[in-house]
Amino acid sequence: MSRQVASINGISRVNTNTLERTMNVAYGSRITDTCFIQMILLKTGYKTVEELGRIF
Repeated sequence: MSRQVASINGISRVNTNTLERTMNVAYGSRITDTCFIQMILLKTGYKTVEELGRIF
């Protein structure tokens, strides 16, 4: 899953914790739409929490 997210244009860093089913994503807000990232994560079973330029 982290490869799919990392392949999105504007994603600069992806850290995944499979045991906790969490993913830390750093992205460029001018390039990537947060709604698009959240949609991908939600469809794969991850919850999202947004924090200033990052989605957890």
